[in-house]
Amino acid sequence: MARSAWCSRRGLSYAGSVTRTLVIGDPQAPFGKLLAVLDHHGALRGDRLASDVVLISIGDHFDYDLNDWDQAGQEGLRFLRWLASHDDAQVKILLGNHDASRVMELVAITDERFAQARAFARSLDGDGAGDARFLAAFPELPTRGLAGRDYASFLVEQRTLVMELLLAGRFQLALAGTLPCGRDVLLTHAGVTHRELAMLGVPAEPRAVAAALQAHLTGAVDRVRADWARGLLMPLSLEPLHQAGVPGEEGGGLLYHRPTNPEHAEADRRWLLAPARPRRFDPPATRTRKLPRRRARRSHTTSRNGRSEPAGGRPRPHHHRRSVTPMACAVMSVPRARERRSRAGGLPGIAADLARRPCDVHEPHLVDQAHQP
Repeated sequence: MARSAWCSRRGLSYAGSVTRTLVIGDPQAPFGKLLAVLDHHGALRGDRLASDVVLISIGDHFDYDLNDWDQAGQEGLRFLRWLASHDDAQVKILLGNHDASRVMELVAITDERFAQARAFARSLDGDGAGDARFLAAFPELPTRGLAGRDYASFLVEQRTLVMELLLAGRFQLALAGTLPCGRDVLLTHAGVTHRELAMLGVPAEPRAVAAALQAHLTGAVDRVRADWARGLLMPLSLEPLHQAGVPGEEGGGLLYHRPTNPEHAEADRRWLLAPARPRRFDPPATRTRKLPRRRARRSHTTSRNGRSEPAGGRPRPHHHRRSVTPMACAVMSVPRARERRSRAGGLPGIAADLARRPCDVHEPHLVDQAHQP
């Protein structure tokens, strides 16, 4: 779930205006639950956003229920359509890896073929030769985990919607805003490290990074625009920033980045830190200093075997995937009841909040910066 820390409770200034700016990350949940969260924060007028609300969705709108994949697929469609039905000035939609997969790894597959792959992938649980068997049967898909778990609620209808929104310019890779204290922040789905800054050729400044990332996405969409308009299902490419999965190997890079401890006993450094398709970065300044500027705060991530691992220690059973940096490379929300100011610099008490049991990824929280306790 994407989350962030703010300098003040008063609001995020976006596009030069101060308003009730709400940020919701990884909204992988039933449509009704998401509306209930928004309504709880007074963000709705009927079934639409209130006129004084700007909502930013930080990517990943699909795939939350591995058992009821059909319902999960439809719910993701409903929420993404609802977001896009609002004016671009009121709703900003960032691209996540679950969204991008629909026009990358899954760009040419049919509903029938994917359903077969999903069923076969799940039948291979516990099979030591399962990976090889899956690739032999479905060479167009990178891994059985992609079909049976990660993107299990895929529907062609989702791919069509993602294409339409990309062509219309509704998806973005990053946004920059200004906190009430005057500090600029960057909002994006995962993590921007020195690797991405070097590829973009920009300084570690939110507005420069956001502009460069958006230009990269615009160029990528323009390269497939004519093909998509003719009905040719060509994959979107965000290389080298983000790499789609290839046979036998999951994707990596920009939209997959999560903080981790590469010295963890179960860490597979070859996979975690592969130069061309890294899945993780090492946040603490005492290690490899992958994040620009100061070090990130404590955060959790998921290891290759599906268990979660804290950035500095042993695995934990809960799923909590983003980090906090001065650039706000990912945004971390603080539930209302925990909004408080720390003794250090006036920030909410993020470190103490993260020390608690992390929120489940299927229970999205939303930050209302206009709220006054």
